[in-house]
Amino acid sequence: MLSAKVVFYLSICYSLPSIILYCLTMTVIFKYGSTFNSSFFVLYLYDSLMNLFTYTVGFYMMRLNSVTCENCGTAFLYKNAADYFPMNFLTAMSYHMAYVQYSTTALISFNRMTVLWNYKFFEPLWKRFTWLIGFIVFAVPFMDTHRCFYYKTVIQYNNETESYALVTPMPISDNFEYLIPAMVIITLMSVGVNVHSFVTLRQLKSQKRNHVETNFIFITVITCFVQFLGCFLSVIRVMWANNPISGFLASILPFVSDSLTLVQPWLLCAFSTLMRKKMKEMMGIPSTKNGSVVIVRSVTN
Repeated sequence: MLSAKVVFYLSICYSLPSIILYCLTMTVIFKYGSTFNSSFFVLYLYDSLMNLFTYTVGFYMMRLNSVTCENCGTAFLYKNAADYFPMNFLTAMSYHMAYVQYSTTALISFNRMTVLWNYKFFEPLWKRFTWLIGFIVFAVPFMDTHRCFYYKTVIQYNNETESYALVTPMPISDNFEYLIPAMVIITLMSVGVNVHSFVTLRQLKSQKRNHVETNFIFITVITCFVQFLGCFLSVIRVMWANNPISGFLASILPFVSDSLTLVQPWLLCAFSTLMRKKMKEMMGIPSTKNGSVVIVRSVTN
């Protein structure tokens, strides 16, 4: 097992560039709004905000606390934090955002599928109602996660590990009682929708689907695999809650969660020529290619 400090610095190595890339891609979308004028990029902005919030909660609860000793410079963030901020909220959000992340992934998949069906009909609807749908996606999980507020979360210092921990008396089985079934159902829906979209792309004429299809395959495989892996590990962790392997899975899950949280800007930059071009333009980097950029009516160019 890796030490807490090694895990912390390892996570910093991949999370910091990802956060910077999130900020850059969001800035590009805002700066060149007329160019990135599609429902997918609106969903990307929503997804980015949710993911950054998810990462912040996870960083405080599972990363920074593990390397914060009683006399460390960051100890003030934990020593008396409960006196100024409701820790129950953070506990609730640690489960709440799992609902939001999985639902948002399915929502983006559904967006792709419907736009492929009928661009002229569905694209205006998505543009008009995306933020409303996003609000609903964020609000609905409170039907379950409000239960976390009934258990007082406390911050405890462990002298043995020389670190802080947020502890709640709420049993882990209760935490996952509704979350696990929801994750399974949403994951299956995401896979089904993506398969349907893939079949639809295969039926398009080769000259219309060639570049889009290749990018779509990569995005589908990566996002669905990470989502499925997170769901699978969560199910096993709950089923074997009293097994020593549960602790091992608990140490892996944050990395899987980070993957689902931080992979989006990398995928966008990897598979969108337009995003790379505009990012270079914004930073004053000369483009290696001349000519116009064709915007394909899909998630990538």
